[in-house]
Amino acid sequence: MLRLSLFTTLVMFPIVATAQSTIGPYVSVGGGANFADSVESSHDTTKISTDPGPLGVVDLGWGFDNGFRMEVEGSYRSNGINEIATRRGNGLQQPLTNVDGDMATDAVMANLTYDIPIGDLGLPIHPYIGAGLGYGWLRLGNAGGNGQARFLAPGNNVVTSPDTVAFGSAGAFAYQAIVGAPVPLSVLPGLDATLEYRFFGMARADVSVTRTAAGGNTVNGIVPSSETRNGFEARDDVLLVGLRYAFGTL
Repeated sequence: MLRLSLFTTLVMFPIVATAQSTIGPYVSVGGGANFADSVESSHDTTKISTDPGPLGVVDLGWGFDNGFRMEVEGSYRSNGINEIATRRGNGLQQPLTNVDGDMATDAVMANLTYDIPIGDLGLPIHPYIGAGLGYGWLRLGNAGGNGQARFLAPGNNVVTSPDTVAFGSAGAFAYQAIVGAPVPLSVLPGLDATLEYRFFGMARADVSVTRTAAGGNTVNGIVPSSETRNGFEARDDVLLVGLRYAFGTL
């Protein structure tokens, strides 16, 4: 419902100034807030819940005279982690203690957008819609916490011990949907302020999860540890404001 209402609001966003479809080369930058869904690994072994966080985007694009625009985009988003829950020996997810860190995502995207020509109806607005495909890197290297785990130590010894849990990073296919509207700024021809809503998602990224026995527990002088890989699918909603400059505009 949130995503549908944001799409509707931005498409109908009123603009009082005269807006024109972007033609030729342009560059845009933007910043805003992203609201990430909780990420839960395959088979529900790990769940990571996050707070809203910042987002930054840079686009280099070219507008065609038929309303379509093509862009190459780089983006960065980050969300502080407020809870990590992992499955224990009883088969239930239980929260880790001393949770810290963040979930960050870098992405490189190729976008195709379309400036809707409703200006032909006498309305001073060119809202746009679009979609993008690319590759993202889900980075959880700063995330961690403490729990309790069972380790298979050398000599087939089973050790139950407090543990520290650490995560790695992994990449996967990424996709996004875009809807927005420009506000022409009279201070410079070709300069627009933009307001956008985006939905961003990543396919399964197989992130390493390392558990290490804590509290000085050793077996034959070795600290028990284990490493598995958890597949996470990241998704978030984004509200973005920015500036777009079309070169050569008179």
